[in-house]
Amino acid sequence: MTRSAGILTVSDNCSRGLATDTSGPALQQQLQANNWTVVHTEIVPDDKQKIASAVIKWSATNCQLIVIAGGTGISPSDVTVDAIKPLFSKRLPSLAVAMVIGSLRITPMAALSQVTAGVVGCSVVVAVPGSKKGSVENLQQIISVLPHAVDTAAATQGTRHLHVEQPKEKDTRVQCGCSRPDNADDNQAETIGEQGTVAGRPRKSQHLMVSVDEALRIVIGSVQALPPRDMLLSDVRPGMVLAAAVEAQEPVPAYRASIMDGYAVVAADGPGDYKVIGASTAGGLAQPLPMPLHMNTGSIVRVATGAPVPEGADAVVMVEDTQLLQADNQGEELVVRILAGVQPGQYIRPVGHDVSQGAVLLKSGTVVSPVGGEIGTMVVSGNRTFSVHTVPRIAVMSTGDELSESPGELGHGHVRDSNRPALLCALRALGVDAVDAGVVRDDPALLARKIAETLEDCHGIITTGGVSMGERDWVKPVVEQHLKGRILFGRVAMKPAKPSTFAVLPSGKFIFALPGNPASAIVAFHVFSAPALRKLSGHQKYDGAQVTAVFCGADMILDRGRPEFVRGRLAWSSGRDKWLVYVTDAHQQSSRMPSMLNTNALVALPRGSDVCPKACAGDQVNVIVIAPPAFE
Repeated sequence: MTRSAGILTVSDNCSRGLATDTSGPALQQQLQANNWTVVHTEIVPDDKQKIASAVIKWSATNCQLIVIAGGTGISPSDVTVDAIKPLFSKRLPSLAVAMVIGSLRITPMAALSQVTAGVVGCSVVVAVPGSKKGSVENLQQIISVLPHAVDTAAATQGTRHLHVEQPKEKDTRVQCGCSRPDNADDNQAETIGEQGTVAGRPRKSQHLMVSVDEALRIVIGSVQALPPRDMLLSDVRPGMVLAAAVEAQEPVPAYRASIMDGYAVVAADGPGDYKVIGASTAGGLAQPLPMPLHMNTGSIVRVATGAPVPEGADAVVMVEDTQLLQADNQGEELVVRILAGVQPGQYIRPVGHDVSQGAVLLKSGTVVSPVGGEIGTMVVSGNRTFSVHTVPRIAVMSTGDELSESPGELGHGHVRDSNRPALLCALRALGVDAVDAGVVRDDPALLARKIAETLEDCHGIITTGGVSMGERDWVKPVVEQHLKGRILFGRVAMKPAKPSTFAVLPSGKFIFALPGNPASAIVAFHVFSAPALRKLSGHQKYDGAQVTAVFCGADMILDRGRPEFVRGRLAWSSGRDKWLVYVTDAHQQSSRMPSMLNTNALVALPRGSDVCPKACAGDQVNVIVIAPPAFE
């Protein structure tokens, strides 16, 4: 059985091209010789954030083993262990001991190594020394147990099938050394662990803080467009995305059509008096001419706009350029005077003039807009069905004992649930099928059951609340322990919405666990959830519109620790020929829902510094457009 691995080399010099990486190729050769498939290789500098980002990225792609070479010494620049230990959901100290013991047999310098091992998501991560000799020797000590390690780490449905019974007779096979009995009940519900008590809760977050860009990259890399399905035109609606190009099955028009109400003529005849021998109307032919309608020189045929032009005619004279000379008792025209000459082809649409048969009318990835042009063109194509990406079905759930849905008087300590209605509205604006999953109390078992039940009929779920460091913030441990999910990030360096969390479940479905503060939840939705849902819907451009605008209003002090997403109103100034953005509310607290009023953009302000401590009126700022802009 072949398993997947990634090799991450940590070296400032190698990353800058000042030295050649010899450890990575040597490790790759060793793994391949032991039936591993190396699916990722990368060189990064001695930078904690970049090391952690690579590990998070690879663990999200089901890379079973991640071997990190370098940065395990004791110098100030050796930061590998500091970077990856906060990522571990489980530590594997015995693997590290096995590497050290084996290396000490070869060199006493192994005592100075900080080799370590643990589990990130469902991936086993091993950090070894950076030298070619040291990295290979350390990996060699544990290469035989790594297949079982990665199988066990990924066994979200239990490990009984991985544990063989101990043989009654002497057996030379390597036996499993996991510290659990083989007859353990794999179906037994797990507890929340130390968070079961207030005193036992962590005092620091167990999740590494990732950048906004890294978090967005993880989210986008974890979702794929939903599969297409054939739909009748009557079922296609705005917001849907075509999964296949639409080709014209027939020419439009399918016949030579008159552009004007008037008379079909032979252009060479010129002005004069002519007998009207029949009429052609849109949708049919009037008598007395037989079908198909045909005319010769010296005669004319009355035609309506859109009607077929008779064979033999090569132009149309509009009715304004004619004079009636004679009619019969029933009001039918008999003789008409043509007052103006025409050129051949004038006022006639030839076959296929609007649409030629076989032409691509709509490309794959076209978004059906509310304007109506796409729907109308689909009709014109002559197709019966259309391939359209499945519309995502996304649930919204609020969590918290303090939330009230009742319009009546609030109980002491309660607040109204504004997050769920606001996010349901935002989902519908994206063309997503939004499901109201209600409010769930702060109860781990109930929360796990409600999320699982909701996801049976949804592609993903957005929750708000319960993701910070409070004593009743259960969402993250519920996702990991009850639902066996992988948290790909649990904190983002941004303001507001730092506790924003993204996780995937064994089923492939996802959870956006957003903060409970209203403004935080909505900001995080537009920064992370909306792009993911666009990609899920089949959009080829899913990161939304972004512009550079002139910052207007009072100066704002920039946060020194995190970039800030300020709620703003974007408007095009025709007088200044520029985009302008105004802060919609001087009070940008994450708890203040009215800060979202009149908001159509998020102003992405950078972190502050001594060089740039504040955003000043007139500065150029980056803006994420989240609703149609205004025009002044």
